[in-house]
Amino acid sequence: MVRALAGLAVLAAVLMLVFSGREEEAAAQPCFGIRPFEFDTHEVYDNAGLYLAAIELAAAGEAVTTATTPSGEPHGLEYPGLLTGMQQDRIDQTPDTSLRIPPTLLKSIVWVESTFGHADNAIPWGGVGQIKRSGDCGYGLGQITTGMENYAGSPSARQALVGTHFLFNVAEAARMLAEKWNHAYLPIAGAGDPSSLEDWYYAVWAYNGFAYVNHPQYYADHESIWLDWVGHTNNPYLDPMRGEVWHCNDKSAPTWINSGDGVTPWFGYMAYTYPERVYGCMRHPPEYPARLYDDPEYAPTPWPEPTPEPTAEGGDTDAGDGEQTAEGEGSGEATPTPEAAATPTGDPWPAPGPDGVARLWPPLQFNMPDVTIQAVADALSPQAFIECWNALWSSGTGCRAMHFATSFPDLGIEPHQDPTPPVNPALRHRLIGEPNTLITGPGTISIALDENGQPESVEVQVQNVGTWIAPFRIQTSAPWILARREGNGRLHAGVTIGAETTVVLCTVDACGELITKRGHDTALIITLDLDELPEDEDVQGTITIEPLWGEGAIKVIDVHAGPSVETTTELEAHEDEEQALKHRIVVPNVTKDE
Repeated sequence: MVRALAGLAVLAAVLMLVFSGREEEAAAQPCFGIRPFEFDTHEVYDNAGLYLAAIELAAAGEAVTTATTPSGEPHGLEYPGLLTGMQQDRIDQTPDTSLRIPPTLLKSIVWVESTFGHADNAIPWGGVGQIKRSGDCGYGLGQITTGMENYAGSPSARQALVGTHFLFNVAEAARMLAEKWNHAYLPIAGAGDPSSLEDWYYAVWAYNGFAYVNHPQYYADHESIWLDWVGHTNNPYLDPMRGEVWHCNDKSAPTWINSGDGVTPWFGYMAYTYPERVYGCMRHPPEYPARLYDDPEYAPTPWPEPTPEPTAEGGDTDAGDGEQTAEGEGSGEATPTPEAAATPTGDPWPAPGPDGVARLWPPLQFNMPDVTIQAVADALSPQAFIECWNALWSSGTGCRAMHFATSFPDLGIEPHQDPTPPVNPALRHRLIGEPNTLITGPGTISIALDENGQPESVEVQVQNVGTWIAPFRIQTSAPWILARREGNGRLHAGVTIGAETTVVLCTVDACGELITKRGHDTALIITLDLDELPEDEDVQGTITIEPLWGEGAIKVIDVHAGPSVETTTELEAHEDEEQALKHRIVVPNVTKDE
């Protein structure tokens, strides 16, 4: 967030994001009262295999290993590393990037935030469309809110990457969680050991908002006892019968108590604090998607294969295996045509657990804060939280009263670790692919108004002539320049998909049959926003379309509008069209996406 006025703005922003509860914030001030960004993304079909792999990379700091986009703009999505020990131990300590976030902890956070859905619920698995966005403008898998405000009208590289590509989204979720862990003044659980699941309690709390709504205490006579509680009329009044953690909709969990209809639990999602939800899903993992487990041999969005390594003889490992060529349209030369990549070797579909149900990860053991231990009860008392709240912005010493131990050897209580094995960094290439963005369109356009006073338009084509997902962003020099999807509203950033990948257009449930295509191109409609267009004045601006990852050149288009523009014109388009034909990947017997 951003600075006097500036200083007040920063303080207000930090207070809102560090201390406020996300559910209340969404209801009170949708998207911070400003126009949200409009991002398109790809919702992979195998949301279990690919999203789990992305989260493991992010938790280990291996998801994003370069600091800038191809154009050289810093994106700030690199893993910051973790501090260790108590606050006095962390002074002048450099965060250690070799220390990972417990992967299952991050998986559970992402599940609680988005149920492993990166795109809007209207987008089918394997489809392309608007990213999932909450009322308070949390975006994608990690529901990233901080830093996603649309103050400039065009997104930064970081904002666009978070809003278009699942790997960068979970990388930002990991970076934010690490920042909560490293926070100079937030309280610390246990010994501040990042390998201990229990020691992440306050960092998990702060991911959603270090606010009273996530405080685990409850009082029967809360109005009189908590009268000095910040926002006391809304202070948490949590049922003591709810149990330690949320059941994560697992009917076999002890906290899933039948409310009478066999479907609805007595204690639902909102009956628990945020840490209780996250830890609950670690203990009671969500079910593996039935569509993948029941039919593992068909996945419309295959996992991209890594680049073949040379054999001992110097050739490629799959040279000549299933490779086809076709005449490039108008190019006069043969173009290799990739086939859909095979599902990764091995068995990504887990065997059912003891209860006969396959789950996204093995259940983990851990201890929740035990308030029957006096030291823990004191740390989680309302009074300790109020002291922390009042002192956090000065010295932070007030939060020391909230520290509590997670190891009590005399009681047989010791912290637990995540047994997930180290991730293979080679997975990163499989999740990034080799995108190559080609932008086809004029270098200069003049846009006129028709006889009804409505603006005409010019189309610009954005393609991925490489593989997998190619994210791009759109920047305009003036608000009257409007780039939109075909048939939809303004677009700030999006994706194109390589022709080796099958993209789902419509499901059997929605259309009676599964409708797919190979790859996905984005047709950008360049037109005018009449609400922003100056009246009776000739204006000129630019629109910049920039590939955010992989190969590809930036496209800058000069845009003219105003009373002197009588006819919409496109200039300098032919050279781009020839380049598009030369680089287009042609897939035989597949209808061109119109």
